[in-house]
Parts: sequence; C-alpha cells; structure tokens
Amino acid sequence: MSTPLFEHVCLRQVDGVVVIDMISRDIQGPDRAKAFIAELMAVVENDEPTPILLNLRRAVHFSSMGYAALFKLVKYAKERQRPVRFCNMHEDVKVGSDIVGLPLVVGIDDCEEAALKALALA
Repeated sequence: MSTPLFEHVCLRQVDGVVVIDMISRDIQGPDRAKAFIAELMAVVENDEPTPILLNLRRAVHFSSMGYAALFKLVKYAKERQRPVRFCNMHEDVKVGSDIVGLPLVVGIDDCEEAALKALALA
C-alpha cells in the first residue's frame, strides 16, 4: 500500500487492517473538516478491500463537522463492504460522539489491540 502524505492523518497496516492514526489534535471549522473528510475518503476509496481502524488517540476536539466526517467514513466504508472500527477516543470526544449517536453506527474500542481483535473476528 502506498502511503500518501496527509495533514490530519497518517496510515499504517497492522495484520491486514488499514490503521488511520489521527495526527491532528482537533477538527474544528469548515476548512479543517473538509480537508479531514477528503483524507478519510481517499483512504476508503482505495481499491484494497481491507478493514479500517481509526485510532483517535491524539484527537481531543471535534466540531459538528468533525463528527460528520466520522459518520461519512463509516457510511462509505460500509458501502464498500469494508469493516470499520474506532479506538482510543479521548473522553471529551467520546462525550460528543455519544451525543451525536456515533456508537450506534460503529464499534468503538478503548484500545487498538481490542479493535484489531474485533476486526479479526468480523
């Protein structure tokens, strides 16, 4: 897998899973959210049918558009039959995700190891 350079995320592979690591601490405002969405869509649109894990360990703030980007990632991954999970969600991000209902559409694990294990069983 070629590894494009992004502003908000970086990619790696672990046991056949594309791991998207957040490198930005926040996704707030329309410009940052649009760039973030574009980066996530570039990963999902890759032809490889591998599962996706979004590791949010560095993210501490999301605007409503940031949460919309997360929903869009889940929607497009599922449309392409690519299992997707999130992990390492900061407590403040988790509160927001609970409010907007993100756990209703995607599995969210406390750590990367648990998420990788869940994806292996999917």
